[in-house]
Amino acid sequence: MCTAIVPANAGEALGMLESALTMQQVALGFLADMDTSGMPVAALAECLQSLERTDAVGAAARGQLLAAFDAQDGSVADGQRTARTWLVHSTGVTRGQAAEHKAVQALAEDHRPLLAGLRERAITRSVALELAKWTRPIPDEYRAEAEEILVAAARAGADLRALAAICAEIRYRTAPPDPDDDNDRHLDRGVSLDTTFDGAGVIHGDLTPECAAMVQAVLDALSAPQGGGDLRTRPQRYHDALEEAMR
Repeated sequence: MCTAIVPANAGEALGMLESALTMQQVALGFLADMDTSGMPVAALAECLQSLERTDAVGAAARGQLLAAFDAQDGSVADGQRTARTWLVHSTGVTRGQAAEHKAVQALAEDHRPLLAGLRERAITRSVALELAKWTRPIPDEYRAEAEEILVAAARAGADLRALAAICAEIRYRTAPPDPDDDNDRHLDRGVSLDTTFDGAGVIHGDLTPECAAMVQAVLDALSAPQGGGDLRTRPQRYHDALEEAMR
């Protein structure tokens, strides 16, 4: 039985967080100070994975808080023109880190299923931000459901390559008809594969930035060494889940 105390309001939550910070700092300090050279690889991997899960929950909380702060013009009230400059001057982060915090804020505003995936630690912060880029071109009426499918796939063990394939399939199924305007600037997008004399292939393409990011993710994943958990041994599992969700 879970005996965790659920705070009644934000004040209690912050009080609990402050109390927990001491223990967290002790734990993180221990990890930072210990001699890791003799640790088994499995133990090192467990520590790194746990830190990413902790970071995911913190990112979800920050995105939610920053969205509310920005909606009330909190930065202006504190003498800063934008939330990004407020983050730089009031929290001590760099401009690059402030931009990433703003990207996580966008999850709270426009990609709630991805924010929920962060909160549940089903996806990491970097994966959530990547998925937000990929799902942006999906029509509004399908986007939330698409993101729920992606988070469920990640929770089931899908890596970035599998998520890219699922997202590409969703985008294909939900894409609106091509416009009749011959001057539409997107109509020249495409990819062609030419086979040379010895069987080698040459790919030529003109991709949108979002599509290029998805292709790059797939290529990066394909070039990485594959371990015993290679998701290519379970493609039908994700295909069936997608088929069921899209009916």
